[in-house]
Amino acid sequence: ALLSPACASLCLQGALSALHRSQSPACARFCRALIGCLSQDGPAHDQSPLLTSLQDPARSRLLEAAMTVLDPPGLRELFRDHLRGHLRGVASHRVANHGLQRLLDHAPEDVVSEVLSELGPALGEPLAQGHPGVLLALLGA
Repeated sequence: ALLSPACASLCLQGALSALHRSQSPACARFCRALIGCLSQDGPAHDQSPLLTSLQDPARSRLLEAAMTVLDPPGLRELFRDHLRGHLRGVASHRVANHGLQRLLDHAPEDVVSEVLSELGPALGEPLAQGHPGVLLALLGA
């Protein structure tokens, strides 16, 4: 119930940020629990519920906040379990591309390399749709 309403989502984002700043070990547990919740229910049966969350404006902001504090092994797991093989669609989606940018901002080198390998040949697609942020995030990574 706390994942969808905008004000509740904002509170969760604030809690995540505060835990991260306090360097509490609870931050990692909270972050993984949050991603677990966002990975559970989704109306589209043909794709990962996490991909559906990335496409939803309120849920994607919450997922982006989690990506900014998730440790490298967690980012690697998130990418490999949910995003690998779906990057063209994510990069071209008007909302989901922001989540990919946050992943690239914080991902370890091996994940950035895999993203570049998968998305590199198709980088023209998000650019053609007016989403240059993914290319900029790749350059920054």
